[in-house]
Amino acid sequence: MKQVEMYTKQLVQAIQESQEYQEFCEVREELRRQPELRERMNEMRRMNFELQSTAPSEELYRELNSIWKEFREFRKNPLADEFLKAELAMCRMLQQINNEITSAVDLDTEEIVEQLSF
Repeated sequence: MKQVEMYTKQLVQAIQESQEYQEFCEVREELRRQPELRERMNEMRRMNFELQSTAPSEELYRELNSIWKEFREFRKNPLADEFLKAELAMCRMLQQINNEITSAVDLDTEEIVEQLSF
């Protein structure tokens, strides 16, 4: 376990030193200097997260479509667009790391997953 902990700390450090994370932090700081824009950004992000965390339905797709239209307008602001791009780059990097780990570690859950209904 000590070796896993050591490599986990190294991975965290590598993430923090990555260009993607550095860019995210820079843009996040710029956004913090504009409280109204930051508040609106967080509202849009929260709404998007909440909708994506609920079960799919026709209403969900309509609401997501509405939020995406708002995001399109919102992204006309260069700082908002830059922040969302930086956030997306970070999310993709973390997803890739997660996918690498979960695909390499066999937890023998295939039969359970097949029985789940989403």
